[in-house]
Amino acid sequence: MAKENTDKQKALTSWIMGRVEQWEQHRNSNYKDKWDEYYRLWRGIWSASDKSRDSEKSRLVAPALQQAIEATVAELEEATFGRSRWFDLSDDFLDTNPNESLYIRNLLHEDLEKSGVKDAVNEILLNGAIYGTGIGKIITEEKTEIRPVEVPVEGTLTTERTVQETTVVDVRLEAVSPKEFVIDPSATTVKEALGCAHVVTKPRYQIIQGIEEGVYEDKVLGSYERQDFGFDDENSGMVSEDDKVKIIEYWGLVPERLLDGKGNANDDFDYESDKLVEAVVTIANDSVLLRAFRNPFMMQDRPFVSYQHDTVPNKFWGRGVAEKGYNPQKALDAELRARIDSLALTTHPMMGLDATRLPRGVKFEVKPGKTILTNGDPRSVLMPLNFGQTNNSTFTEAAELERMIQMGTGAMDSQTSSNANPRNSTASGMSMMQAASIKRQKRTLMNFQSNFLIPFINQAVWHKIQFDPLRYPATDYKFIPYSSLGIMAKELEQAQMIQMLSMIPQGSKAFGVLLSAVFDNSSLHNKAELLAALQEMNQPPSEAEQMMSQLQMQKVQLENAQMQADVENTISETQRNIPEVEHLKSETILNLATAQSKTSTIGGAEALKVVNDKND
Repeated sequence: MAKENTDKQKALTSWIMGRVEQWEQHRNSNYKDKWDEYYRLWRGIWSASDKSRDSEKSRLVAPALQQAIEATVAELEEATFGRSRWFDLSDDFLDTNPNESLYIRNLLHEDLEKSGVKDAVNEILLNGAIYGTGIGKIITEEKTEIRPVEVPVEGTLTTERTVQETTVVDVRLEAVSPKEFVIDPSATTVKEALGCAHVVTKPRYQIIQGIEEGVYEDKVLGSYERQDFGFDDENSGMVSEDDKVKIIEYWGLVPERLLDGKGNANDDFDYESDKLVEAVVTIANDSVLLRAFRNPFMMQDRPFVSYQHDTVPNKFWGRGVAEKGYNPQKALDAELRARIDSLALTTHPMMGLDATRLPRGVKFEVKPGKTILTNGDPRSVLMPLNFGQTNNSTFTEAAELERMIQMGTGAMDSQTSSNANPRNSTASGMSMMQAASIKRQKRTLMNFQSNFLIPFINQAVWHKIQFDPLRYPATDYKFIPYSSLGIMAKELEQAQMIQMLSMIPQGSKAFGVLLSAVFDNSSLHNKAELLAALQEMNQPPSEAEQMMSQLQMQKVQLENAQMQADVENTISETQRNIPEVEHLKSETILNLATAQSKTSTIGGAEALKVVNDKND
């Protein structure tokens, strides 16, 4: 009976391995060598196969493509996680309880943050930029959380500290390298493929631990055959093969009769007569069936999500930053290596010698302060060799090749200097380049959100609803991602909004709205406080404030009326006193005239008296 079960398991293993090996061979023959070279260019690792000519000596790898990859990934990370919340829940129009969707959104956000989804997404974005396709695996498992608590001691008024264990359902994301993933070549998505498999090497103790816990069947694991996942520089060395196990985790359609153990290895598979069912099958070392059962998820979804960094029509594998900047990077490496090789010839001294006129056994060296012995005149024995000067135009050519990498990848950090391209020194030229780069980044961002982020969040919620029903009620949720601007786009938009502020009058409603947008788009540490203060300023006054304002206005009006009345009284009194003032004025004038006449009469009498005195 045991032999019969073994034969049936061999039939299922043979059916799956036959397809996985074909898919793996197709992937390796079309993409593996390219991926290895993209990886080396990103890491700056030199290989003899990367030579542009046989006489090339330099091993320099220019960092332009590395910079383009990292700048692109940084933009996508900032655009995805630039806000405190990176996804939202779209509520149903007819939903009468909006607090339920808000609860689910906050709860899921907290769970995903705790499980380290951000780090996995960042690694997936990096894989997408290097290899062209980012792949993630959704892992759903029970996890025991331990936390310290204080519990009362029975019969006393004291408490003691102990540890409380809680079993929770953890849904996390794991980044999968394209070199560890195989899929049906005729499919363009994970969902429409016949199946897909995660091929990975794991420590043997983990598999044995899984057997002890009942996750896998108790079988002899067999011998491990070394797998070539590329990166030969990292796989070299003496490593014990007894500590490793090759695991193939297959998710997809399999014949139902083989899954139920009703078929034999010699039976032919027929699409018309055989019924296919969704299943998960784990195989160790290409031959040992560890587990096989139907897909346990209620939505029958496969726990893999993927996206193409740049879409290639009718293909699963996409085009990344490394592929777009590959050709100018190779030309730049050839240019710089040729320059370094030329410097070796033009900078370091070389001598031509008459070997017959050198002392026997002498070791000829050229260095400062060294005495060179010759048989005869040194001028006829030694001759310096000069191969000319290195062409300075290689600097300009290298800058143009860097510009070509920027053209191919759209990464602004790889721009050329103002000497190589004068438009880079002007504000309008920089704005045009930034706008074009932002549009390309937004295209990739939309592709990532629609093909990766939203499907991942939906599948995470499905698994939470199925395995954690107490915390996640069964409802149809629709998620939308929050996408903020990238770093470069933020800088460009900030400059534009600040220029607009200078054209809007202060104190107006538009000025307050635009100022709030400037603070919201910034990276200030006290941004929330500033926005709250602006909001408080822009809020309409309350009823009490309005009443106080009206009372103050009435008080001011009364004071103004009183002042006006006082002014009018003063004017009326002044007008009543005008006749008296005129009478006093006339009397004063008359008195002055009388006094002047008297003064003139007295003056004449005195003059006459003086004349009479002289005559006497």
